[in-house]
Amino acid sequence: MSDRNFDDLAHRFRNRIYGGLKGDIRLAVLNRDMAPVLAEREGELHIVDAGGGQGQFAMDLAGAGHRVHLADISAQMLEQAAAQCALRGLEGRVTLVHKSLQELPDQRELCNADLVLCHAVLEWLAEPRQALECLQKLLKPGGYLSLTFYNRRALEYRLLQRGSFRQLDRNIESSNWGGHPGSLTPQNPLLLEWVEDWLAQVGLEVVAHSGIRCFHDFMTPHIREKLPAAAIVDKELAYSRVDPYRQLARYIHLLCRAPL
Repeated sequence: MSDRNFDDLAHRFRNRIYGGLKGDIRLAVLNRDMAPVLAEREGELHIVDAGGGQGQFAMDLAGAGHRVHLADISAQMLEQAAAQCALRGLEGRVTLVHKSLQELPDQRELCNADLVLCHAVLEWLAEPRQALECLQKLLKPGGYLSLTFYNRRALEYRLLQRGSFRQLDRNIESSNWGGHPGSLTPQNPLLLEWVEDWLAQVGLEVVAHSGIRCFHDFMTPHIREKLPAAAIVDKELAYSRVDPYRQLARYIHLLCRAPL
């Protein structure tokens, strides 16, 4: 298994990942979870977005006055990020870095960050635990890591719902969960307990834990279309920190802190 480069699918991300109700839920959870961190740190923050793609959340932080390094292995993703920077007038606050996540600690200007973002990246890597070691090296003492990853329990439950027992057993046996080459289902969805253990090993403390899309993906399109989008977002926020709902969320968000 090798790390996934999204040059071939960059054009699909804005609509499939960032846009629409899915994107609204994602941003609502991230903004809620990150609010205390941004409130406690006065002035300009040094932020690194590792595997940031088009950098929607990072762009918002740059627009709020912070200094952002947005790094990605995909040149196509960075081209789209550059277009967004120009459109929003953020060229002076966002620096684009064409590097893999594993190369970032070697870039001196990226280290000693107040905040590192790593959103929906680990599940596409051959060695996700190693990636957490790299991310930890970027943080200043007391710095924060905002980490989201695709939840394997949610994928297992979807296959169980569909009665796709053979596919589920085959995926578990092969440890390869990815779909066809153009699929946005990751090759290596992660279990929460794995990630929590890896974070503890690299010395990062989890200070907040939320689910992203706890019930949205289980609703039928007919029901979703009948309800106001704002009502769905509000309920997602309300249940995003409540078990068992967050245990079945499509993505998990962990906000972590490096020791002082």
